[in-house]
Amino acid sequence: MNIIKKKIKNILKIIKERKINISWIKKEKNTNLFSIFPSTKLTPEISRYSKKIEKIAETTNGLGPQPLWDGYGKNNIAGKTRMPDGVRTNYNMGNLYSQIVKHLQPNVIVEFGTAFGVSSMYFLSGIQENSFGHLFTFEPNNQWRDIAVKNISEIGNQFTSISGTFEDNQKTTLPDGTCIDLAFVDAIHTSAFVRPQIEIVLSRSHTGTIIILDDINFSDDMQKCWIELANDERFIASASLGNRVGILEVE
Repeated sequence: MNIIKKKIKNILKIIKERKINISWIKKEKNTNLFSIFPSTKLTPEISRYSKKIEKIAETTNGLGPQPLWDGYGKNNIAGKTRMPDGVRTNYNMGNLYSQIVKHLQPNVIVEFGTAFGVSSMYFLSGIQENSFGHLFTFEPNNQWRDIAVKNISEIGNQFTSISGTFEDNQKTTLPDGTCIDLAFVDAIHTSAFVRPQIEIVLSRSHTGTIIILDDINFSDDMQKCWIELANDERFIASASLGNRVGILEVE
């Protein structure tokens, strides 16, 4: 009986942890964000690629610590290496990213940075299920990028991996006039880097473009940056997803 109770308790815990709290800052009903998040809690759909992605992520973590990109400089406060699991999108949020892609049906998704490709795989899984769209993913750490390209290729081929930063390579990678439908900002988590990246995305965006920011509570500086962006008049809707991710919709 105790074993059965324990199993039930574990199942209930998993169900509870699968729910993501949606905390609105700007909420408008006639927006893409409201159509995706009509309530204050959401249990993401599980992508049909999720099991495969998680197996790939497990294998990648088995490679052990990997060297950090030198370009982090003084922004690196946690040593010269990272375990792949330490920089990945988690299972729950990954499935949400796939769900967002399926709902929005974007033609162009940009991601920076790629790390080992877990979030890329989830974005690409949504593209696969839509049967159209393309992911452009930027990563300056070539050792990480080599691993990521191998991983992402296991899900599909509708992606382009760019060696380098988004800022330095977006003009040569994205043809003139290319509009970004969905952007994932996950590189160096400081306002000095994030704000210029957001401005570039905005210069290539349209009404309804969605921007996702990871690690909005990484530091006091990042928290302040997120609150200011969430209240920026150029965005018609904004919300935090759980306690780590922020999402914006361009007016």
